[in-house]
Amino acid sequence: MHVTANGWWALVGLLLLSFVLNPYHYVVTGFVVWDLVRNVRRERVWFGVRVTRIGKTLLLRYGRAVVVGLAASFALLAVGAHVTISSALYVFAVSILLGVIRSRMAAAPIAISVSVLLSSLARAYTGAVPPSVLPVWRAIVDMPQANWMAIAAAAALCEAVLGLWGTRDAILPALVTSRRGRRMGAMKLQFGYVVPVAVWITPFTHAQMVFGSGWHPWHVASGQPVAWFAVPLALGWHALLTSLPIERALNHLRAFDVLRGLIFAAGFAGAYLWQPKAVLFAAVAAIVLTELFRVVIRRMDRALEPQFAPDSQGLRVLYVIRGSLAERLGIRPGELITHVNQAPVHTEYDFHFALEQSPAYARFQITDRRGEPRLVSSPVYEGERHTLGLIFVLPGEEPVLRLKRPFGFLETLYLRVPGGAVRDDTSRS
Repeated sequence: MHVTANGWWALVGLLLLSFVLNPYHYVVTGFVVWDLVRNVRRERVWFGVRVTRIGKTLLLRYGRAVVVGLAASFALLAVGAHVTISSALYVFAVSILLGVIRSRMAAAPIAISVSVLLSSLARAYTGAVPPSVLPVWRAIVDMPQANWMAIAAAAALCEAVLGLWGTRDAILPALVTSRRGRRMGAMKLQFGYVVPVAVWITPFTHAQMVFGSGWHPWHVASGQPVAWFAVPLALGWHALLTSLPIERALNHLRAFDVLRGLIFAAGFAGAYLWQPKAVLFAAVAAIVLTELFRVVIRRMDRALEPQFAPDSQGLRVLYVIRGSLAERLGIRPGELITHVNQAPVHTEYDFHFALEQSPAYARFQITDRRGEPRLVSSPVYEGERHTLGLIFVLPGEEPVLRLKRPFGFLETLYLRVPGGAVRDDTSRS
């Protein structure tokens, strides 16, 4: 797993190979794809239209992940973050195990924090270890904790950047049944990435680098083996929000990721400048703060009034399809369409009937989320009036998602539709 320092193309090839042949990133990507596929099935049942675009979404996410991962790789290589093969396998195993227990903890920042915590507990253990588990035990005890804290810091900051850059295709509509049996709309946040970052790796035969003074904290002697390794980082948040505006939730999320990144960076710096226990303090703080953050977001969503409940005064907009006429008109989710061409609308039949009365023109009277009325209008040509790109929240008896407010990595995988589903094509215009 190492090559000589003068073979730069070999180094690049090793980096790509270590990512392509790593089954961990395929497992995580598989779960992300599975979650998106479930969206498509439900959208066709509920709305009669496919909103989720799996192929385009994955291509965009991989492109963003590579760009952000490249920037993080330069930072990690510059600070000299290095890992061992055994510690990488250990962290991947912990992440998969946490995913089996509950997927939200499989994300890299928490998985690394838990790995560091378990490693610290193993180091404190002074009893005998059975020979059969000794190799695994050594991998846990010898984990380079400070360097993994640097990787966790990079992971949290990558998540903050991706949350600022690529969340529009991660916001999708859903229908839920409240605890009172009322049907209403919700917004799904399905923000999942696998980001490859490069770190130095210690070859099997002997030490690869020595920390020294100067701007670059490593020194590699000429002709000595040097190698790097691509670490796939599972990042993202998944949520179902009925009341909290998703833009506000994303702002909180980005701020929290920056805070976690600073905590991890402080643990990395503290381990070299103060004492090794700094990484343990940072790991515990990150775990506790993450769980508190989840609880706070869920309580905020529960305490507010639902944004997408049906209204007898008109048609509630749940979602506006990207690139549609409705988006160009500036119609937004959560708004209420009360009149079309000066005729009141309460059902989709009213909506289409009003458009048919004036096929060359459409004027919408809208009440926004603050309760203020406004007018939008546009010429509607033949064929467009039935594809405006609006998805409404309509009362109905068809089974929809049981109301549950998850918040965490891949948490929307656990959403269920009780009693199956019946096709309903009446909620799209």
